[in-house]
Amino acid sequence: MTKIDAKTKVISLKPGLDSDAAEEMVDSRKVKLFQTLLHKPKKSEIHLHSLTLHFEAILILSGKYCVDFIRDAEHSLSVDKNVQEVIISDEVFPVKKKKGVLSKLEPSFKNKVKIEMQERVMLQNTDDISFDHHGKELNLSYNDTLKLLEKHPKKTINADKDSIRRPEITTDAAISKLMSKLKKPADAGIKSSEERIEFRDILEIYVPIYEARLIGPKKRIKILRIDAVRKKIL
Repeated sequence: MTKIDAKTKVISLKPGLDSDAAEEMVDSRKVKLFQTLLHKPKKSEIHLHSLTLHFEAILILSGKYCVDFIRDAEHSLSVDKNVQEVIISDEVFPVKKKKGVLSKLEPSFKNKVKIEMQERVMLQNTDDISFDHHGKELNLSYNDTLKLLEKHPKKTINADKDSIRRPEITTDAAISKLMSKLKKPADAGIKSSEERIEFRDILEIYVPIYEARLIGPKKRIKILRIDAVRKKIL
């Protein structure tokens, strides 16, 4: 196998709202967070304990898999009704004859012969995979992510000052999962040595997330999270 390595690109996005704006979003949503079918608390009953900004990693990998392999196959060949067997390269294949009413009513009805063979297949498969900072797989495509990155400004995060949540899944483990996904269409084949994987990109993107810790009636605790790039409550 030929494997072309790609270096991980680390990108951090700039928050699109400040802490005051985030606190206003929390205040507008906090009652609904604690509301139940039997009780709707007052705003005054809910206390904002803390509001912190974290930069959480999203890992996205995109790659291309090319393989030239041999696979087992079986094909059916239609033959005239009076053909008894088919001979291919000195190998004899018996004809499976149709029985019943249809074979008597239609003289032109074709019989079938099943031929086992091998096929040479050249496959190219492009795919991507993404993970949150816990290593849980996300439904986030590589192309959509590139469009998002084009729209939003970047920033440099400071490891000493900023709260950073790095990926819990290693790059090697993420690569292994992408390779399994890329190779899946060829899993049933008998692979030759002509196999190649190319990585288009490995992105480690840090997204600013506001996390509010709220204390409500009966000291119940809820966490409210805000995507500070898209300005949306998660």
